[in-house]
Amino acid sequence: MEKDVEIWRKFKAGDKSALTDVYLQNFNSMFQYGIKFKDDPDFIKDCIQEVFCKLIQAGTKLGETENIRYYLFKALKNSILKGLGRTRKIESLETDVLKFDASFSLEEEIERKENSTFKEKALLKALSRLSDHQREIIYLRYDSGLEYEQICDLMDLKYDSARKLIFRTIKLLRETIEGEMKLPILFLFRFR
Repeated sequence: MEKDVEIWRKFKAGDKSALTDVYLQNFNSMFQYGIKFKDDPDFIKDCIQEVFCKLIQAGTKLGETENIRYYLFKALKNSILKGLGRTRKIESLETDVLKFDASFSLEEEIERKENSTFKEKALLKALSRLSDHQREIIYLRYDSGLEYEQICDLMDLKYDSARKLIFRTIKLLRETIEGEMKLPILFLFRFR
């Protein structure tokens, strides 16, 4: 976090190398986050460009942050909402319009394998049962490493609600996987 604070301070002061660092360190994660809302790479790249243009324009007026990725994710989500509002010619756009369509890298890896194990198939089935909201919170917490307070702000949740959603999502994953793993054993007893 201290590294983020220092880079952000330099960035706000107009240090071009800090701008380059912020961009290079965060572009891929911003793109991966954005593409989960709208599967249009050019649109997401435009939104990212808009975020950085606004950051450069704001310069020293930018607020402080201890987590640059969180700050950029928030700005990107707002840019996507604004961009969707322009493309749909809607004056007021609720965040409910954004559907988080995350494919976790683990899912993609398992799907590419020809001979997935039974455990891997159970995990895929469990992940497929998650709602958009559940997928987003798992992505933000475990894939992006954001803190609960930051997740609450990004997803417009209360702290307790975010913790409960994580707990319930993990419980659902565990129950689904356990249920799938017991299924073949039941079949063995059933057909004897």
